[in-house]
Amino acid sequence: MIVEFIVNNFRSIKDEQTFSLYAESGGTQLVDNVVQCPGPGDLNLLRSVGIYGANASGKSNLLLAFYELQGLIVDSKSLEDSAKIPSYQPYLLSEATKTQPVRFEIEFVVLDGTRYLYKLAFLRDKIVEERLSFFLTAKESVLFSRSESDTWETIKFGSLYKGGKKRFPFFGNNAYLSKAGSSADAPPMARDVYNYFRQDIVHIGVNENLGASGMDDARMLKQIEALLSYVDTGVAGVQREEKEMDATKYIFPPGMPKQAQEAFLRKMRMQFLFSHSTDEGGMERFEIGEESAGTRKLFELAPLLIDALQNGGTLLIDELDNSMHPFMAELVIKLFNDPEANRGKGQLIFTTHNIGLMSPELLRRDQIWFAEKTEGASRFYSLDDFDKKKVTPTSPFNRWYAEGRFGAVPKIDYQGLVAMLKEGAADAKEK
Repeated sequence: MIVEFIVNNFRSIKDEQTFSLYAESGGTQLVDNVVQCPGPGDLNLLRSVGIYGANASGKSNLLLAFYELQGLIVDSKSLEDSAKIPSYQPYLLSEATKTQPVRFEIEFVVLDGTRYLYKLAFLRDKIVEERLSFFLTAKESVLFSRSESDTWETIKFGSLYKGGKKRFPFFGNNAYLSKAGSSADAPPMARDVYNYFRQDIVHIGVNENLGASGMDDARMLKQIEALLSYVDTGVAGVQREEKEMDATKYIFPPGMPKQAQEAFLRKMRMQFLFSHSTDEGGMERFEIGEESAGTRKLFELAPLLIDALQNGGTLLIDELDNSMHPFMAELVIKLFNDPEANRGKGQLIFTTHNIGLMSPELLRRDQIWFAEKTEGASRFYSLDDFDKKKVTPTSPFNRWYAEGRFGAVPKIDYQGLVAMLKEGAADAKEK
């Protein structure tokens, strides 16, 4: 589970911003929405967090920062010497930042309960700082660290970094964790952290086509079928079939493993048919393109939701309620907040414009975050930052947000817009 994420100089994020999933200490509202993580510090973490803000306020950029950090850890091992780091996307509206490092810092807890802190700073073509620590006690213990001047031969290792080969050759643009974590003979801690980022964080962008991920498993398909039937989609059953396909028309990148090619082709061959009851008591089957946009969205999300709820992991969903009825979006949040449904301690971080979800019956104050842009730079803050005597657990969060009390709403010059339209209409009439 993610504890805290710090971002500096990335896209619209100019100054250091801290996004925290710590639960408010002493909070008594919606206690089931909190997970107690045993271990040093006895962490209380939020099961879900929603981020609100105007269009272009930076909400998507915060989720994208998670995604880019994940990509650096998983994929930067493949970068050739001096190649550009694709994730280097600094804040460009200031001369002071456009050539400075992008900085990410993330604290998280893996499934075995170990708590880690990972820091990474990088320029266009090189990493200038990398450090992984863990918490055996409440005090941070460094496992490895490197500075801008360090090479694979001078990277420093802590005394508790044990159990395998430590030193792996890497270029200046490769994350050490990317190299070590993907090696079978590396210390187990490096592999655990690498696999956490590879498997347990899933970013879902707006209108992203998720394909048929995980649906080649019969048990998973049965659960998806049940989920769709329980939420009034009209779907009574889902059948998977293989369609005829000419595999020779696909050209794979050089060096792509045979196993990956076969997995791609297997996914492309799969088609799904959805059974609906007829008036006469029979069944009619429809292809996925004939289902509603909401049903298709829920069908694609279902394996990711079920896996996170049963096995853990963090889902990052940009615009949760896009193409989905507000009741369905609320259902997803409820499932993550419910300890009976969420046995795997999965975590949900989502952006939305739906103020109906900003309800004290659904989300605590510390589960509601805002993104606001000032002079081009994004900042992030929690509803819990407001005066607790004025914003109580029973306050009408959504109504007050709509009234502008918390900021993070669009600033609209209505009179200027009307004047522009009047002037445009007059010009068109003269022509």
